Amino acid sequence: MTDAGTPVRGVGRAERLVVLAVTIAFAAVLAVWAFGTTTFKAPDEPTHVDAVVHVAIGDGWAPPGTLPYLNATESAQHDNLRERSAQHPTWGALLDEYPGDHVGSVDQMTQHPPTYYVIAAGVLHLVHFEDLRWDHAVLPLRLFDALLALPLPFLAWATVRRLTRSPRAAVVGAAAVLAIPELAAIGASVTNDALMLPLAGLLVYLVTRLLTGDHRVRLLVGIAVALGAMLLVKGTALPAVPFVGIAVVTAGLHRGVVLRNVIRAFGTLALAALVGAWWWLHNLIVYRQIQPDGMASYARPDKPFPAGTGPSPEVFLRDYWNGVTRTFWGSVGSLAQFQVAQALIDALTVLSLAGIAVWAFRRGPSLRPAIVLAAYPVILIALHMQSGWGGYVRNTIVAGTQGRYYYPTLIALIALSALAWPRATVTARGRTRLAVGMAIAACAIALYGVLYVVRAFGADGAWWITRSNLTRYDVVGLVGGGWIATLVVLAGLLLAATAVLLVRWLRGTAPERRGTSPVTPERTSSAPHSEARA
Repeated sequence: MTDAGTPVRGVGRAERLVVLAVTIAFAAVLAVWAFGTTTFKAPDEPTHVDAVVHVAIGDGWAPPGTLPYLNATESAQHDNLRERSAQHPTWGALLDEYPGDHVGSVDQMTQHPPTYYVIAAGVLHLVHFEDLRWDHAVLPLRLFDALLALPLPFLAWATVRRLTRSPRAAVVGAAAVLAIPELAAIGASVTNDALMLPLAGLLVYLVTRLLTGDHRVRLLVGIAVALGAMLLVKGTALPAVPFVGIAVVTAGLHRGVVLRNVIRAFGTLALAALVGAWWWLHNLIVYRQIQPDGMASYARPDKPFPAGTGPSPEVFLRDYWNGVTRTFWGSVGSLAQFQVAQALIDALTVLSLAGIAVWAFRRGPSLRPAIVLAAYPVILIALHMQSGWGGYVRNTIVAGTQGRYYYPTLIALIALSALAWPRATVTARGRTRLAVGMAIAACAIALYGVLYVVRAFGADGAWWITRSNLTRYDVVGLVGGGWIATLVVLAGLLLAATAVLLVRWLRGTAPERRGTSPVTPERTSSAPHSEARA
């Protein structure tokens, strides 16, 4: 039973089907981005691919800032879009014709742990990449990354359902994943962010279980392993360390369990350190930095401000805000040159932040979980801004303003929104209309993103899809325009069907009482024994 006196609903067959439909629609959206984005035109994709190929051909993982590009990668970048895709050689031919390293260039990806690159190199070997046209060898990496990103709707649904007890809020939370075009663009490109996405989502789900009453030791082990795995991927996992510490200390906190929770937090973080934090400790010992900048000596050397000037907080905050919001929602291309409508970006940013700020933190059983979940993005923002300001002071450049760096906190942000928005209405009918409107908007934005792929990469940001957009794929695309058109139509049909299914299910589901709070599940028979062992 809930504190409001209404029973906690089990997961019915219809609810499972709706979540499955959202996941299938997300898969179709990811496929359009994977096939429709011009090769090497996703953010940092040439650099990620180069690092993967380095590992695949047996090169070691060089110290940060010392790994040169392969001559083969440089040749592929040079010829990309300068020749027809059908003329691209295989990776084997490239490596034979252009052996060795390119002098004067730096692949900065060795500032990260090699985990993603080792796994991706395994994918290349699995498809015999040296026998494939070089752009066709990039495609399996994109599809592998899309597969990694695919669980996000399920993780959003599971987290929100655990936190709010509301099937409707959980289903809308799953659909919310569709409403971020940039997320699909990143998830379907070659990037180590793709491995971070499901690990971070899993971590937030496990922490949400902890905050809503599951205090078993095995859950803490799962949290530690998930955090350790994240730490072996890239530095955007570092803000999760204090987040997990705060969560374990505050879970079910009262005077009688303070010492127990502190011990548990120490044990959880120690296990995570054994799994993955050793990489960062190695950096501190060897380089005296947690994460050395792989591009500092190459692209961003120290540079003083002109005489009589200095760093401006106003300039920094303006550039930081504009850069992060654009590249969180949708600013695609290798240099983020293709941006979705600014009005859409502004509206989504303001509404999301305002909704969380105004309604997510209300008194009641949900307050403590909300505060702890909010700590994750707050810590990440603080550390990211501190790093950005330090770089700005050193070299006059406001760099690294990438919204994708916030994606590890995405499921936490969706969960906070799920707490907030039902409180914005005062009637059951109003909550139904809000849920239906948000679900339709998410599918519509995803469709807009699907069309935007072809608009942006088919003809440099054309207003609408035309025959010339598609024929350009026949010349320089991964696949021909006919395949792209088929994928776009399929994704559009799936999104439309998903929107209809969402509306029918949401309207047919009785709304939960306004202001419901997180469920505190009954302990399983094993829980008391776990508590005793802890």
